[in-house]
Amino acid sequence: MIIITTPSEVSQMVVRRAVTFIRKMNVPIIGVLENMSGFVCPNCGTETDIFRTGGGERIASDLRIPFLGKIPLDPRICEGSDRGLPSMVEHQGSAAAKAFASVVSGIEEFLLKGSGS
Repeated sequence: MIIITTPSEVSQMVVRRAVTFIRKMNVPIIGVLENMSGFVCPNCGTETDIFRTGGGERIASDLRIPFLGKIPLDPRICEGSDRGLPSMVEHQGSAAAKAFASVVSGIEEFLLKGSGS
């Protein structure tokens, strides 16, 4: 299971309840991913924290779950998906591509170790 949250406190409250349930069901938890973590301007590349940031890291630390990364809001992710071309491929140097690569590394590490949580 990968836990996806947003930086908001409400999302973190829901994640806490979900993790309690997931653990009772003995489902391995790969890690926590923070979505909508900042906005990356497609013109200048400046990142702005619209919805805050850090909630995913905080909940991962509190619940002792690996933190996989933060995926920023980037309109190019949607545009590429609509064309069937992953943003990671089309915009390899972008903050979003680096964040996705970090998530993939965390998943690979979990799979190589065996089981988790």
